[in-house]
Amino acid sequence: MSFYLEKDYFADEVLLELVNQVMQGNLTLHWYEAKTERVRATPKSVRRGLTYEDTNLGSYGYDGIPEILRNKYTMASRGSEIWGRLPDLGYTINRKSDVWSDNVACLYEEAKSRRWAPAVDIPWHELDRVKLAVDVEAAVAQLATTLEEIALVGLEMPSRWVYAINQEFLEMKSFLCAQMLDQARHLEAFRKRALAGGQGLKRASVAAEQALKEVLFAETFPAASLSMNVMLGSGLLTLYRFAAAIAPTAVERRAFTLAMQDKARHVAYGMGHMRYHLAHQPRQVEVLGDYLDRTEHCLLGVLAAPELLEALVVLARGRASVARFFEMAIGEYLERCVRVGFTDRRARSRLAPTLRDVLAA
Repeated sequence: MSFYLEKDYFADEVLLELVNQVMQGNLTLHWYEAKTERVRATPKSVRRGLTYEDTNLGSYGYDGIPEILRNKYTMASRGSEIWGRLPDLGYTINRKSDVWSDNVACLYEEAKSRRWAPAVDIPWHELDRVKLAVDVEAAVAQLATTLEEIALVGLEMPSRWVYAINQEFLEMKSFLCAQMLDQARHLEAFRKRALAGGQGLKRASVAAEQALKEVLFAETFPAASLSMNVMLGSGLLTLYRFAAAIAPTAVERRAFTLAMQDKARHVAYGMGHMRYHLAHQPRQVEVLGDYLDRTEHCLLGVLAAPELLEALVVLARGRASVARFFEMAIGEYLERCVRVGFTDRRARSRLAPTLRDVLAA
C-alpha cells in the first residue's frame, strides 16, 4: 500500500520561493531557538566512547519514556521540538513494557564492539590443512545447512516487528537491527562452511522449518521475543557450545564460539525484556505461560529434527553425549524461564518428561 502526501513539492511555489530566498542569504532561522533542552553528553569511558547510556539525559533519555505513548507516532527524534503537521507512521506497539529491557542499550553497544566478519575472522585455510573423513565432512555440511535455515528465521523475526515499534524506543529498535546483523553473520558463516568443505549444502529440514514457522508467526512481540530469544535462543546457545566442543577443526570451533557470543546477547535481551514485561504486566505470566504450553514443542521440533540430530551423533561419535546435550538444553531453558518469572515452568513443561520417555524407550 503506497502513501502519497497531499502536495507535490515540485509544484509547491511556497517551498520553491523559500529555497530561492535562502540561497540569496535570507535565512528564516526558525530552528535556531528550538524549544529543546540544552545538554552536553560526554563519554564516561574514553575507551568505550560515547554510548547510548551516556546520552540518557533529561528529555533525550530513555528513562523518562512513559509506559504508554499516546501522542507520539511520528519519526521525530526523541527530545526534538514538535511543531506543524508531522505524519503519523501508524506505530502499533506503543507500550514500553511490551518491548523494553533495562539492558538493551548496553547490549546494543556490545553488539557493535564485538562484531565479527565470517570472511576473515574464521580460519578457512585450516580446511586445506586438515582432511576430514567423508562422513564427518558430510555431517558438518548437514549441520551447517540446518543452522543456516535457523539463522534465516532468526533474522526475519526482528524484521517483522521493528517497523511496528514506536520510534521513541530507538535504543531497542537499534538492538533489533543489530540482532538482524548478528543473524546475517550466522547465516553467512554456516553457508560458507557447508560450501567450503567439498560436500556443499545437504538436505533442508521439514521438522525444523515447520517449528520455526510457528515461532516466527507469534501474534504479539512479547510472545515472539519469548519464543525466539528465550526458548529457541537458549536451545541454540547450548547447541553452539556443544558443537564447538565436538568440532572436528578450528574452523567450526571458531564459528560456533563467535555465534555463541552473539546468541548469548540475544538471550540476555530476551530475559531482560521478559522480566521488565512481567513486572509491569503481571497478568501476562499466565497468558505467556499458556503460550509456552502450546509452543514449547517447537524447541523439540528444531533440536530433534533428524537432519540436525543425526549430524550431531556422527560428529560426537556416539549417542551418549548427544543425550546429555538434550538434557542440558532443556534444563538450561527451563532454568531461564524460572529466573524471568515463570516459576511453575518445570512442572508445566512437557519437554523434560518427553525427553525422558524417548531416552528410556
